[in-house]
Amino acid sequence: MFDMELYDMPQIKDWTAHVGAFNLRTFMLANVSIAEAFSVAALLCPEFVEYRDCVFLKLFFDEKIVDSWFGQLKNDGPAVESVVNHIHLWDFFAPASDNENEALQVLAERMAGTWQYSAEMQFPHRRFAVEADNGSGNYGPTVVIYSA
Repeated sequence: MFDMELYDMPQIKDWTAHVGAFNLRTFMLANVSIAEAFSVAALLCPEFVEYRDCVFLKLFFDEKIVDSWFGQLKNDGPAVESVVNHIHLWDFFAPASDNENEALQVLAERMAGTWQYSAEMQFPHRRFAVEADNGSGNYGPTVVIYSA
């Protein structure tokens, strides 16, 4: 895990330079819309759907695409889940600095924990593997969940 503080973010440093001491409530009131907060919450604590005895991220679920992956991966459920339930944080966030890039790696690790919790709460009879990768040699930090 990276040693990163909220205060290391350039946007927060700029904010505190103008208003003084950082206060999360005041910062969010001034900078984060409800739609933005709700969107981030949907990504951090996702809902899942069950299909063909597998579990998929509801936000990105497309039955035709999943069926295609079942064909390509010879009905290997966990393999299909790992392809379909694989996201790159760069597809959702555009880091503007090294600090923000590092923050995305921390966010990926935290998301892995919240995805694990969300999936197990929604499907307590199932077990899941969740992985966070820093994306070295790939396309940025990634998170994936599949049945264990």
